[in-house]
Amino acid sequence: MEDVKDIEWFKNNIAPKLKGYEFNYRFFKEGDFGSLNQVEFNSKKIGGNIDFWSREWLGVFVWNYETEEQLLNVLLEPHQRQEKEETFKLLEELIIEQ
Repeated sequence: MEDVKDIEWFKNNIAPKLKGYEFNYRFFKEGDFGSLNQVEFNSKKIGGNIDFWSREWLGVFVWNYETEEQLLNVLLEPHQRQEKEETFKLLEELIIEQ
């Protein structure tokens, strides 16, 4: 059985690894792709957000404040499961301090 990637997954598996970040969790009942659970994350260097839609769409945005550079900006459809896994791996590489 595959691991469900949702806001609870982020809170339990990713957020504890992020040192020096502030988090803002928001919920929107009606959006373009159903209800939306969103997490905003910010540190002095990196910021961004992840949009977990109830209809299984996924949006991920990551910004580097120091270089003023967009590091990641994707919107993935429900059937793009492999791309979602790859995006989460890249996200972890970008935001977890080495």
